[in-house]
Amino acid sequence: MIDRKIAQCNYCKTQIGLRFQMGYFDIPFDFRCPECGVRIHGIRKITADDSLNLNNARIINTDAENMNYYADFSVELPHVKITKYESLDKILENGFSPFMLAIQLYGDEYQNKLIPRIRSFLWFRDNTWKRLLPLFDLYFNNKIELTEEHFLQLSPRFVVKHKLDALMALHQSTVLGLGSILEDDALTRFMDITSKIMMPGMFLKIDDLISALGGEPYFTSISKRIVNIYSRWIDNFEKYIPAVMLSMGGASEKFDKNVFGIATTNFEDMKSFYADSYELILDFVDIAIGLNNIAVRGDYNSFCTIVDNSKNQVVSFVEYQKKVKSAHLEYLVDNEPFSKTIPLKRNVRNAIAHFNYEFDASSQKIVFRDKHKDKENTVELFLIDLALLCYDNMMILAYLDELSYTLQKVRYTKNGMHPNIKLPK
Repeated sequence: MIDRKIAQCNYCKTQIGLRFQMGYFDIPFDFRCPECGVRIHGIRKITADDSLNLNNARIINTDAENMNYYADFSVELPHVKITKYESLDKILENGFSPFMLAIQLYGDEYQNKLIPRIRSFLWFRDNTWKRLLPLFDLYFNNKIELTEEHFLQLSPRFVVKHKLDALMALHQSTVLGLGSILEDDALTRFMDITSKIMMPGMFLKIDDLISALGGEPYFTSISKRIVNIYSRWIDNFEKYIPAVMLSMGGASEKFDKNVFGIATTNFEDMKSFYADSYELILDFVDIAIGLNNIAVRGDYNSFCTIVDNSKNQVVSFVEYQKKVKSAHLEYLVDNEPFSKTIPLKRNVRNAIAHFNYEFDASSQKIVFRDKHKDKENTVELFLIDLALLCYDNMMILAYLDELSYTLQKVRYTKNGMHPNIKLPK
């Protein structure tokens, strides 16, 4: 079902038809008035109540033929970008119904798999994540004795007596929630890779790597940052649902990005999230690189050979850590065991960090430009591409978090802690 409204910009009085696909979830929207460029944003609520919150524009009662532009809005699907209005017949002629587009993109998986998984994640957000956050605070502040009754409320398995128990309960609860929106069998693949850490040849060499990384201060810092990134993603999850659905449904290249896009979030917010999550990945990859060094070359200090850039060759972890973070990626060899699941789009990150950019709100095209010595480098992508990259970053961070969790378990166990948490049945 489509809910149709006509909004009038508060500033230039342009009239814009808003076409909301009434699906399963609330619909945040964020776009620029095509005439004056003012940001118009709000949310069409569906789940808790039937309402429309609108900023910088107001709903008016007028005939549809008076519209200047129209735009479609959806959470589950990419939707038609803001378009000059010609006639109602033209709208119908140019677009699918939302249901037909869903079937074209996802087939039977739309109703049978994707919608239930999104619902499961939203349930986790609304019922579990808010209960985990204060427990993370108590864990970081070494107040484990204050957590015991609260962990038992989450699960009778969570008998928490020390930091290892608390770490395990927090991680298992988080992974259970995140797992519903990760790619199929992602958690199984992650655990298969991390199981290599416990092999005798590696396990005996882990202590030195943990010390080289920075020990307790490193893991505390990195863990606080990933909880912060998880919170930003979870709190704004509706804004990323179109990208999550496309990625999980294998449909990210099945539609015309010149016609269809997203308006659930704005470019600046998404650019900030992508940059911050990528920076965390850059700090996190030290774990994967150190583990690769042990698994492939037998020593965390033994780095791969940089064939095309010998001046950057390092001979120790200390020397490696002194290099700028972007240079660390030279030592992340794609075919080595602990980096096989890290598909970083490095050119996009470099463009966001160093290039000037232009964003065209009507086409949703982003162009990053860098002029140096009369040469210009450009990176072009659509807003939906950036949303998909944000999802990729979340996948990578979930994997790196699994590596970090395994190293922390090793550290606590070697310090004499043994788990009291019961195994799931």
